[in-house]
Amino acid sequence: MQTFESGQKTMSRPVAEAFARLSDLSALASLREKLSTPEIAGKLEQVPAEYRDTVRSTLQAIQCDADSVSVQSPLGAIAMRIVERQAPNKVRLEAEKSPIPATLTLNLQPAGEAATNLQVVIEADIPFLMRGMLSGPLAKAADGLANVLAMV
Repeated sequence: MQTFESGQKTMSRPVAEAFARLSDLSALASLREKLSTPEIAGKLEQVPAEYRDTVRSTLQAIQCDADSVSVQSPLGAIAMRIVERQAPNKVRLEAEKSPIPATLTLNLQPAGEAATNLQVVIEADIPFLMRGMLSGPLAKAADGLANVLAMV
């Protein structure tokens, strides 16, 4: 099992509110619907330039409900379901439909009264022969996902 961790990203909301938003994946659908609004467009500008087009196209193709999310990726369709919620600090998802077994953990820590630090941790069981090909994209995915989720 290999682990890929994002850097710390700051959400401009208290930890309890951040947990409530991230533990209900249907919030991602509202983000998709608001892609063309000035508020979200401004937040997308905070995402590093090399990820913006990928983030925008991924958000447009996302399918989600309160407990699961499905998206097309360069590896094919990926579906994840929430398997653990530990209020207010952790949300853990597990791949249901994925070319490789994987988990995704969202770690939340208070950063004052009105902000929360978010870190995304991806753990994936990558076959030895595919490690060179997948390790780089998964490391970028952890950081890119943290950037997107910080906007939720």
